[in-house]
Formats: sequence, structure tokens, C-alpha cells
Amino acid sequence: MEALVLGLEAMDTVLHQVTPEEVRILLEQLGFNAEQLKEDLFGLEFPNSLRGQLITYGEPHVTSLQLRAGFSGFDRVEARHLLNWNRRYRFTKSYLDADNDPVLESDLRLEGVTAEAVLVFVRDFADQLTLFFSYLRMIDAGLVE
Repeated sequence: MEALVLGLEAMDTVLHQVTPEEVRILLEQLGFNAEQLKEDLFGLEFPNSLRGQLITYGEPHVTSLQLRAGFSGFDRVEARHLLNWNRRYRFTKSYLDADNDPVLESDLRLEGVTAEAVLVFVRDFADQLTLFFSYLRMIDAGLVE
């Protein structure tokens, strides 16, 4: 965990026994605007100005991360649209939540990963989130059947 305290000179250092606080520090050092809402929950603002959440799993040390973003107000989005998304994009999954709102998620197991892997995970999710939001807008506009 010394790489988190000292800076990111060692992006290739394998992370072991990471705490939620150290996840917060890592996110800040990687340049992400993260607000810790609960012990295991962070609000994130991505470079594309879309917002989401990062959830940590595992106690006392974090064993995995999940990125999640949900959107309300897209009444024309159906399960079939999200199934099409899931067929096309491998590293995220989409579904309708209990309120019938579309959600995008991605998971990262923190076994033998580096700070660079976490950076790529969050950056790739931000890219997928931008595409997903555009896809939802196209569905809502009637451009996707």
C-alpha cells in the first residue's frame, strides 16, 4: 500500500489488502472526483460529466470493485434493448432495475491487480458509460427499434 501513500510512481505495484479508505485515496490520485458516501460506497463523477457509483466488496479488505450507473426518464428502453447491449459489449452488463430504469455495471476482482489496472477499469467504464447514455438517448428518440 506504500504506492498509495507515496504517490503513483509504482503503477505496476500489485495491490494487496486494500481498505475502502485506500481505494478513496487511489481514486483521488488517479484523478477521479470521488466522494465517499458510506464505508463501501463512493459517488463518482466521470470525465464525461456523467455520475455513477463505485461499490467496494469484502471485509476488512476490499476484494472487488463494482462500478454502477443508473438512469431515470428513459421510458422507451426495454429489456430487449439491454440484451442487445449485453451481446455487443463484453466488459459491462446492463439491466432494468426494480424501478424499470436502465443500469450499467462492471466488476473488477482485486486479486493481483495494479493501480494501473484500476485506472484502466474506471477509464474504460467511463467510455462505456458515454456510449450507453448515447444508446439510451437513441432508443428514447425512436432511432433504435
